Amino acid sequence: MTFISLVTDRTIGEGRGAPRPRSGLSSRSAPRGVRALVAAFLLALFALTTGGAARAQTGAVPPEQLQVQEKLEGQRAVVDSVEAGLGREGLRSTDLDELRGRLDPVRDSLTTAIATLEPLLANFNHRVKEIGPKPAADAPPEDASITSERDGLTARASELDAVLKQAKLLKVRADQLSDRITSRRRALFTDQLLARSYSALDPALWVSAAAAVPVELRGISYLLSDWAAYANARMSVWGQAGVAFGGLLIVALVVAAQNMFARPLRRAELGENGEPLPRLKACLLSALVALLRMAAAPVAAFAVLALLNAFDLLPERVNEIAQGVLLGIGIVAVGRGLLAGALAPGEPQRRVVPISEEMAALIYNSAANGLWILGAAAVLGSLHRALVAPVPLTVATSAAMSIALVLVAARSMRALSALTGDADDGEAGVGREPAKAAGEGARSSTLQWVKFPLWVLNTAIVASLVGGYVSFAAFLSSRALVAVVMAGTLYLVLALINALFIDAIATGTRARHVSKTLGVRPASLELLSVLIAGVLKAVAIIVIIVVVVGTFGTSTADLRDLLSRVTFGFTIGNSTVAIGDILSAVLFLVLGIVVARAVQRWFAVAILPKTALDQGLQNSIATIIGYIGSIAVIAMAMGQLGLNLENIALVAGALSVGIGFGLQSIVSNFVSGLILLAERPIRVGDTISVKGEEGYVRRISVRATEIETFDRAAVLIPNSDLITGMVKNFTHANTTGRVIVAVNVAYDADADEVRDILIGCACDHPQVLRSPPPRVFLIGFGDSYLKFELRCVVANVDYALTVKSDLHFAVLDRMKAAKIGIPYTPWSIYRGGRIGEAEAGGDG
Repeated sequence: MTFISLVTDRTIGEGRGAPRPRSGLSSRSAPRGVRALVAAFLLALFALTTGGAARAQTGAVPPEQLQVQEKLEGQRAVVDSVEAGLGREGLRSTDLDELRGRLDPVRDSLTTAIATLEPLLANFNHRVKEIGPKPAADAPPEDASITSERDGLTARASELDAVLKQAKLLKVRADQLSDRITSRRRALFTDQLLARSYSALDPALWVSAAAAVPVELRGISYLLSDWAAYANARMSVWGQAGVAFGGLLIVALVVAAQNMFARPLRRAELGENGEPLPRLKACLLSALVALLRMAAAPVAAFAVLALLNAFDLLPERVNEIAQGVLLGIGIVAVGRGLLAGALAPGEPQRRVVPISEEMAALIYNSAANGLWILGAAAVLGSLHRALVAPVPLTVATSAAMSIALVLVAARSMRALSALTGDADDGEAGVGREPAKAAGEGARSSTLQWVKFPLWVLNTAIVASLVGGYVSFAAFLSSRALVAVVMAGTLYLVLALINALFIDAIATGTRARHVSKTLGVRPASLELLSVLIAGVLKAVAIIVIIVVVVGTFGTSTADLRDLLSRVTFGFTIGNSTVAIGDILSAVLFLVLGIVVARAVQRWFAVAILPKTALDQGLQNSIATIIGYIGSIAVIAMAMGQLGLNLENIALVAGALSVGIGFGLQSIVSNFVSGLILLAERPIRVGDTISVKGEEGYVRRISVRATEIETFDRAAVLIPNSDLITGMVKNFTHANTTGRVIVAVNVAYDADADEVRDILIGCACDHPQVLRSPPPRVFLIGFGDSYLKFELRCVVANVDYALTVKSDLHFAVLDRMKAAKIGIPYTPWSIYRGGRIGEAEAGGDG
């Protein structure tokens, strides 16, 4: 630095002192230029050196941060342009879709960037925290390298935090714009739905529509001519014929594949002797039939359209009409497939919906006719949009569709009334089965309730057509048809869920096999199956309701946005909750608990029994392993949710006072259980007496200890009672136990002979130990007898009562044989006011 200053000062000084020539080059001009260049080079080299040293101290900028910084400006420009475009008036639905299409990639990119930068920032902050704060002014100075590392990390964290905040702010703006687009689309849809146009009774509507038909036909002829010219410009006639032949071949292949797959399904539908199929088989067949009939026609149409687009044979307007034709084919095929799966007309063996053949055929045919009308309306609508048809023709098309659907519904309800009336008349007939008649009567009453809202709906549609609200009438009529189709679909889906999870898995013949395969109890399997079935049925009902009610101006992009917000996270306060994270954490928790229990069982069954540890210690080790595994799994699941365990510890510390007062007994039992498992004053298998209860210790948990009494009753003793109370453990050190037999004999008996008899009885019993030997004690002199006690030790305290009883029998027999009396106290008996005495005395 000093050298550079000297060089520059000298160069500047020389420049000041020397007179400047007015023209030409002086003899000193060249050296001054060289020196200036040298000085500039040294300055640049110093700047590069110091910058490199600074970067060496702080570290390189993460490439993720650089990528986000490079994209932020472009993303901000896109958001600004979308905001400016959204401020315009007169936006159509296609314009809103275009704005959403530009905005969604930016939102996705910002979400990814935020998810990438947040862990990096957390890492920097953690490293700064590990280094610690700067020392105080009066503290000894720290090492220079530590200071440099802290400053570098702090600077990098600040830069990264600034970039992250910019990305978050831009993400908030993008989300707000997305919400505004959704609101604008809903408002636009509501305006179009409730817009008042021509009345269906207005002759001007039909006259104008009829006048517009020739104009549209000419437009169709022009469109066909343009299409032919467009195709001829890109391919020869023979090439076009080859493409057409390829389209026909695709249709033939799809039809052949449909027949090939349908043949085994038809064979499976026959059943045995015409009897109905099992519920699960019927539901599966119905679902397969529905999928097969739904997919065939749309797949063929989509493949033909893709083939034409691959050879660029469709102009833009023709392609738009082709999309409408594909939509119409999809409406008819999907609707009829779903109805065929649920109603099974002509195939009563697999019918899921409990209705008669006549009623199933009526509903299927009526709904199919409505689907053809709705599909034709979709094709005509795309044709009107492509040819920019006059408004009266578009309104007349919607009105005609609504009128046709109303007529089909009215005819169907009249036919349904005739069927239900015939069923009611047939109930009173002779020879009709009571169960069948009762079932059909119940269905007839249900259909009576269904017909009333359908008549109300038809009335509302007719009123809307008369009042000029054609769009609203078209919406109601199309949604009514969709509701009929989706009702049968919902019934089929619910029946399939019940048959699969409840009939087959929970309570069917395969329940035991499934429970053994999964390693769970049959009761637990049944509960799990019912819960899964309930969740799936709730999801199915919600999806069907959304399809029936419609999106009300919400596009698929809006639904995808809503799903992504719910799945990938939504913010509550300062915490972000993600449904996907919750589901993954719950799944991780369940699997982790299962693995922890499996490891615990493996230790308890395969590892610990092969050691020299006693049974009580093995049980304690297995229990502790299970608790440690469960706690570790819970902690990892909470970490997967993004919960900070430090914050949880702070909350637990704040609640410790309340826990100490409200849950002190539970905490006391928990701590006592840990002490029992660690110190093992009581082990599994011990015979104990506590609080008047005696029995065997069967299980020690962290809350209570289970004791099995001698009469096979299970008693739960709180662990705190075992730690703080008096407990008699008969088998803590060993299983031996002492037996005391008290015997009273008369004074005239030979004491030595009594002692020999008692010792002989003890020695002859196989359960009495010889070491220590049995002993007899003369412990007192009674009023009329001598007090003896036989004390001996048995090998197993569990048999102490049996040994004591055997000794009593043996002593009694030998005393009688030796004619040694056992005195007893006489009793006075009072009878009817008179005193009678019954006295008996022993010998002597």
